Amino acid sequence: MKPNIPVRAICCLLLGLSAVWLTACEKRPSAPAEGEKVVIPEADALKPTPAIPPSADSAPADNATVTTQAIAPAPPPAAQPGANMSASEEQPHKLKIPPFAQQAATGNAFRLRFLATGESFYTEIKLENGILSYTYFEDTDNRCAQWLQSAPCWRDSDLKTISMALKDEDLDNLYSVVKDSGVLKLSREAYGGARQGQRYYAQRLEVGIDGKRKTVVYQHFPGAAQKPEAFARLETALVEYARDLPH
Repeated sequence: MKPNIPVRAICCLLLGLSAVWLTACEKRPSAPAEGEKVVIPEADALKPTPAIPPSADSAPADNATVTTQAIAPAPPPAAQPGANMSASEEQPHKLKIPPFAQQAATGNAFRLRFLATGESFYTEIKLENGILSYTYFEDTDNRCAQWLQSAPCWRDSDLKTISMALKDEDLDNLYSVVKDSGVLKLSREAYGGARQGQRYYAQRLEVGIDGKRKTVVYQHFPGAAQKPEAFARLETALVEYARDLPH
Protein backbone atom coordinates (compact mmCIF):
# COMPACT_ATOMS: atom_id res chain seq x y z
CA MET A 1 0.00 0.00 0.00
CA LYS A 2 1.62 3.35 -1.07
CA PRO A 3 1.83 6.13 1.43
CA ASN A 4 -0.55 8.92 0.83
CA ILE A 5 1.70 12.12 0.78
CA PRO A 6 -0.18 15.24 0.09
CA VAL A 7 0.89 17.16 -3.00
CA ARG A 8 1.02 20.34 -1.00
CA ALA A 9 3.63 18.93 1.36
CA ILE A 10 5.79 17.83 -1.55
CA CYS A 11 5.66 21.29 -3.09
CA CYS A 12 6.72 22.92 0.18
CA LEU A 13 9.68 20.52 0.47
CA LEU A 14 10.90 21.30 -3.02
CA LEU A 15 10.63 25.03 -2.45
CA GLY A 16 12.66 24.72 0.79
CA LEU A 17 15.45 22.78 -0.95
CA SER A 18 15.59 25.37 -3.73
CA ALA A 19 15.97 28.21 -1.25
CA VAL A 20 18.87 26.47 0.51
CA TRP A 21 20.65 25.86 -2.82
CA LEU A 22 20.24 29.50 -3.95
CA THR A 23 21.51 30.80 -0.60
CA ALA A 24 24.69 28.70 -0.87
CA CYS A 25 25.41 29.92 -4.42
CA GLU A 26 24.87 33.60 -3.71
CA LYS A 27 26.72 33.72 -0.34
CA ARG A 28 28.85 36.89 0.00
CA PRO A 29 31.87 37.33 2.23
CA SER A 30 31.00 38.92 5.49
CA ALA A 31 32.19 42.48 6.31
CA PRO A 32 35.53 42.69 8.16
CA ALA A 33 35.36 42.93 11.86
CA GLU A 34 36.07 46.26 13.42
CA GLY A 35 39.85 46.95 13.70
CA GLU A 36 40.81 44.22 11.20
CA LYS A 37 43.39 45.32 8.56
CA VAL A 38 42.05 45.61 5.04
CA VAL A 39 44.59 45.18 2.25
CA ILE A 40 43.77 47.34 -0.77
CA PRO A 41 45.47 45.95 -3.89
CA GLU A 42 45.88 49.36 -5.53
CA ALA A 43 47.60 50.87 -2.48
CA ASP A 44 49.65 47.73 -1.93
CA ALA A 45 51.07 48.09 -5.43
CA LEU A 46 52.44 51.54 -4.55
CA LYS A 47 54.82 50.19 -1.89
CA PRO A 48 58.51 50.55 -2.84
CA THR A 49 60.26 47.44 -4.05
CA PRO A 50 62.45 46.05 -1.31
CA ALA A 51 66.23 46.24 -1.80
CA ILE A 52 66.45 42.45 -2.30
CA PRO A 53 63.16 41.03 -3.55
CA PRO A 54 62.36 37.62 -2.08
CA SER A 55 62.41 34.69 -4.42
CA ALA A 56 59.18 33.03 -5.50
CA ASP A 57 59.80 29.96 -3.39
CA SER A 58 60.85 31.88 -0.28
CA ALA A 59 58.24 34.63 -0.11
CA PRO A 60 57.76 35.90 3.47
CA ALA A 61 54.62 35.00 5.27
CA ASP A 62 52.08 37.55 6.37
CA ASN A 63 53.31 39.91 9.11
CA ALA A 64 56.87 38.58 8.65
CA THR A 65 59.75 41.09 8.90
CA VAL A 66 61.77 41.54 5.72
CA THR A 67 65.46 42.25 6.38
CA THR A 68 67.18 44.35 3.73
CA GLN A 69 70.88 43.98 2.99
CA ALA A 70 73.06 46.79 4.30
CA ILE A 71 74.93 48.69 1.62
CA ALA A 72 78.68 48.62 2.25
CA PRO A 73 80.30 52.07 2.43
CA ALA A 74 82.27 53.19 -0.59
CA PRO A 75 86.03 52.68 -0.24
CA PRO A 76 88.07 55.84 0.52
CA PRO A 77 89.50 57.64 -2.50
CA ALA A 78 92.94 56.58 -3.55
CA ALA A 79 95.70 58.70 -2.08
CA GLN A 80 97.08 61.27 -4.47
CA PRO A 81 100.78 61.04 -5.24
CA GLY A 82 102.73 63.16 -2.79
CA ALA A 83 99.76 63.65 -0.43
CA ASN A 84 101.65 62.09 2.48
CA MET A 85 104.92 63.82 1.80
CA SER A 86 106.63 65.20 4.83
CA ALA A 87 107.23 68.92 5.26
CA SER A 88 110.90 68.48 4.35
CA GLU A 89 109.94 66.75 1.09
CA GLU A 90 107.40 69.43 0.20
CA GLN A 91 109.96 72.15 0.87
CA PRO A 92 113.29 70.74 -0.23
CA HIS A 93 114.76 74.25 -0.19
CA LYS A 94 113.98 74.80 3.50
CA LEU A 95 117.09 75.26 5.60
CA LYS A 96 118.04 72.63 8.12
CA ILE A 97 118.89 74.81 11.09
CA PRO A 98 120.97 73.07 13.78
CA PRO A 99 119.88 73.56 17.39
CA PHE A 100 121.46 76.46 19.22
CA ALA A 101 123.51 74.13 21.40
CA GLN A 102 125.15 72.80 18.25
CA GLN A 103 125.60 76.29 16.81
CA ALA A 104 127.43 77.40 19.96
CA ALA A 105 129.71 74.37 20.10
CA THR A 106 133.45 74.97 20.21
CA GLY A 107 134.76 75.79 16.74
CA ASN A 108 131.22 76.04 15.42
CA ALA A 109 130.01 79.18 17.23
CA PHE A 110 127.45 81.40 15.54
CA ARG A 111 128.80 84.96 15.69
CA LEU A 112 127.80 88.15 13.92
CA ARG A 113 129.19 91.68 14.12
CA PHE A 114 128.35 94.89 12.29
CA LEU A 115 130.49 97.98 12.90
CA ALA A 116 130.15 101.47 11.44
CA THR A 117 132.07 104.44 12.82
CA GLY A 118 132.67 108.05 11.92
CA GLU A 119 133.50 111.41 13.46
CA SER A 120 129.98 111.86 14.81
CA PHE A 121 128.58 108.33 15.05
CA TYR A 122 129.36 104.89 16.41
CA THR A 123 127.26 101.76 15.81
CA GLU A 124 128.21 98.24 16.77
CA ILE A 125 125.81 95.29 16.79
CA LYS A 126 127.26 92.02 17.98
CA LEU A 127 125.81 88.55 18.45
CA GLU A 128 127.86 86.12 20.51
CA ASN A 129 126.86 83.15 22.65
CA GLY A 130 123.22 83.88 21.93
CA ILE A 131 123.44 87.43 23.34
CA LEU A 132 122.81 90.43 21.13
CA SER A 133 124.66 93.61 22.16
CA TYR A 134 124.06 97.07 20.74
CA THR A 135 126.66 99.77 21.36
CA TYR A 136 126.02 103.29 20.09
CA PHE A 137 126.80 106.96 20.54
CA GLU A 138 124.02 109.44 21.26
CA ASP A 139 124.93 113.13 20.92
CA THR A 140 122.69 114.39 23.69
CA ASP A 141 124.53 117.72 24.20
CA ASN A 142 125.03 118.56 20.48
CA ARG A 143 128.76 118.25 20.90
CA CYS A 144 129.19 117.05 17.32
CA ALA A 145 126.86 119.57 15.63
CA GLN A 146 129.72 121.92 14.66
CA TRP A 147 132.54 119.37 14.76
CA LEU A 148 135.10 120.01 12.00
CA GLN A 149 137.98 117.79 13.09
CA SER A 150 138.76 114.50 11.41
CA ALA A 151 138.92 112.74 14.80
CA PRO A 152 135.76 111.41 16.47
CA CYS A 153 133.79 113.85 18.56
CA TRP A 154 132.79 111.05 20.93
CA ARG A 155 134.84 109.28 23.58
CA ASP A 156 134.63 105.67 24.73
CA SER A 157 132.93 106.85 27.90
CA ASP A 158 130.13 108.34 25.77
CA LEU A 159 129.17 105.00 24.30
CA LYS A 160 126.13 103.13 25.62
CA THR A 161 125.56 99.39 25.42
CA ILE A 162 122.38 97.38 25.82
CA SER A 163 122.24 93.60 25.64
CA MET A 164 119.66 90.83 25.68
CA ALA A 165 119.67 87.08 25.17
CA LEU A 166 117.75 86.19 22.03
CA LYS A 167 115.15 83.46 21.85
CA ASP A 168 115.94 80.33 19.89
CA GLU A 169 113.53 81.33 17.12
CA ASP A 170 115.33 84.68 16.73
CA LEU A 171 118.68 82.93 16.54
CA ASP A 172 117.26 80.55 13.97
CA ASN A 173 115.96 83.50 11.97
CA LEU A 174 119.36 85.20 11.89
CA TYR A 175 120.95 81.88 11.00
CA SER A 176 118.54 81.60 8.06
CA VAL A 177 119.27 85.15 6.93
CA VAL A 178 122.99 84.41 6.82
CA LYS A 179 122.44 81.21 4.83
CA ASP A 180 119.86 82.68 2.46
CA SER A 181 121.56 86.01 1.87
CA GLY A 182 124.64 84.51 0.24
CA VAL A 183 127.04 86.66 2.25
CA LEU A 184 129.42 83.71 2.55
CA LYS A 185 129.65 83.61 -1.25
CA LEU A 186 130.85 87.20 -1.65
CA SER A 187 134.11 86.94 -3.56
CA ARG A 188 135.82 90.14 -2.43
CA GLU A 189 136.80 91.50 0.95
CA ALA A 190 135.96 95.11 0.13
CA TYR A 191 133.17 96.73 -1.91
CA GLY A 192 132.41 100.32 -2.80
CA GLY A 193 135.24 101.08 -5.22
CA ALA A 194 137.32 103.57 -3.21
CA ARG A 195 140.59 104.47 -4.88
CA GLN A 196 143.95 104.32 -3.18
CA GLY A 197 144.11 107.03 -0.52
CA GLN A 198 140.47 108.05 -0.99
CA ARG A 199 138.56 108.95 2.17
CA TYR A 200 135.55 106.80 3.06
CA TYR A 201 133.57 105.48 6.03
CA ALA A 202 134.07 101.78 6.60
CA GLN A 203 131.14 99.51 7.38
CA ARG A 204 132.44 96.18 8.57
CA LEU A 205 130.52 92.88 8.63
CA GLU A 206 131.91 89.80 10.35
CA VAL A 207 130.28 86.38 10.17
CA GLY A 208 131.11 83.13 11.96
CA ILE A 209 128.85 80.17 11.15
CA ASP A 210 129.26 76.39 10.87
CA GLY A 211 132.99 76.70 11.44
CA LYS A 212 133.39 79.24 8.63
CA ARG A 213 134.58 82.86 8.94
CA LYS A 214 133.86 85.77 6.65
CA THR A 215 134.75 89.48 6.88
CA VAL A 216 133.49 92.01 4.34
CA VAL A 217 134.00 95.79 4.32
CA TYR A 218 131.83 98.28 2.47
CA GLN A 219 133.45 101.63 1.65
CA HIS A 220 130.86 104.36 2.00
CA PHE A 221 131.54 107.68 0.24
CA PRO A 222 129.73 109.91 -2.27
CA GLY A 223 129.54 108.06 -5.59
CA ALA A 224 130.42 104.66 -4.10
CA ALA A 225 129.28 101.50 -5.85
CA GLN A 226 126.09 99.93 -4.60
CA LYS A 227 126.34 97.86 -1.45
CA PRO A 228 126.08 94.09 -2.12
CA GLU A 229 122.56 92.82 -1.52
CA ALA A 230 123.78 90.05 0.77
CA PHE A 231 125.62 92.59 2.93
CA ALA A 232 122.62 94.95 3.06
CA ARG A 233 120.20 92.17 3.95
CA LEU A 234 122.19 90.93 6.94
CA GLU A 235 122.91 94.49 8.09
CA THR A 236 119.19 95.34 7.99
CA ALA A 237 118.30 92.25 10.02
CA LEU A 238 120.82 93.11 12.73
CA VAL A 239 119.71 96.75 12.88
CA GLU A 240 116.06 95.72 13.26
CA TYR A 241 116.90 93.40 16.15
CA ALA A 242 119.01 96.12 17.80
CA ARG A 243 116.15 98.61 17.59
CA ASP A 244 113.84 96.18 19.36
CA LEU A 245 116.13 95.84 22.38
CA PRO A 246 114.71 97.50 25.51
CA HIS A 247 116.41 100.84 26.08
